[in-house]
Amino acid sequence: MGSDRRLGLTLLGAGCLPFAVGAAAGEDGDLLPACPFRSVTGLPCPLCGATRAFALALRGDGGWTAYNAPWVVLAVAALLAGVAVLAGWRPRPGPRTPWVAAALFVAVAWAYALAQRATIAG
Repeated sequence: MGSDRRLGLTLLGAGCLPFAVGAAAGEDGDLLPACPFRSVTGLPCPLCGATRAFALALRGDGGWTAYNAPWVVLAVAALLAGVAVLAGWRPRPGPRTPWVAAALFVAVAWAYALAQRATIAG
């Protein structure tokens, strides 16, 4: 299997997996145990609310934006990128780009979770 095909399939899998977890989570999105970071600090971590966001987004409920919505956006972007790579698009990131982008994304997701902490903790 070529590296482009592998990348495309990996991106598709990475985009689909959180939606599968959201489907398994059920209506209320409670699948995983309580967040240990939130239990200790009272604040949401960068991932808090993501399972519920995926569960709601999968069901077409616009309430997913009240939880950790950046993760849903990232998963959809991964799905679209996977399709694009399989269709022939060739990404050309610099050597540091993935790490900088990942750090920036986690910071945005955490800021979003903190802004939505009343909904996430509820």
